Amino acid sequence: MNISVIFIPVLCAAVAVATGQYLPHAAVPITCIPVIIFLRRRDVRHTWWLLIAALLLSIAGDWMLRHRGSDGLRFICGIALFFGAHVGYLLFCLRNGQIKWLWLTVLLACYGLFFMIALGPAIQETAMRVAVLLYMLISCFSLAAASGLQQPVAVRWLFMAGIACIIFSDTLIALHEFMHTARWLYATLMMPTYYASHILITTSAVYPQSEEPACL
Repeated sequence: MNISVIFIPVLCAAVAVATGQYLPHAAVPITCIPVIIFLRRRDVRHTWWLLIAALLLSIAGDWMLRHRGSDGLRFICGIALFFGAHVGYLLFCLRNGQIKWLWLTVLLACYGLFFMIALGPAIQETAMRVAVLLYMLISCFSLAAASGLQQPVAVRWLFMAGIACIIFSDTLIALHEFMHTARWLYATLMMPTYYASHILITTSAVYPQSEEPACL
């Protein structure tokens, strides 16, 4: 058995995009977990368990957001669970590398301006505004940390692409939910990039490595 097992979440993502059904949608991150466990089961000294924790939090957060109805508290709880997922990604990166401060500065400047000028004023509830702001900040930190992973180039770029897909998908959600814009992009790209994020992160975790950094 090798990295080809990644086709399982890829197949689930394809079915989810084609049908819009919840079961294959939920199966994407769910099937990523056994793929990581099976292919990394011998690497007991690795920190892959942080990625599994992040995936579990993502599954819970996704369920909360999908079943929130008009309940604003459930929306905030969903954001909090995804916040926890980003903490898992951030810790994984810090255990296996370091934050690239230039990346962080650029990300915070861009998203800070976006929040102050456009997104923040569009959110009426204070609690929701704070939750979105905190989530935006942790997202910037996780991507900046992903850029500093001390891993083979392919692994680092796969992981960075996965985090970038999460941020892009979440940005589309923010534009749609709070600013009521980018509807075509939201309908077309939000879910595919959400699925891609899990698949890319999982692929980075199980990618064959000829050299293992000592910090892992």
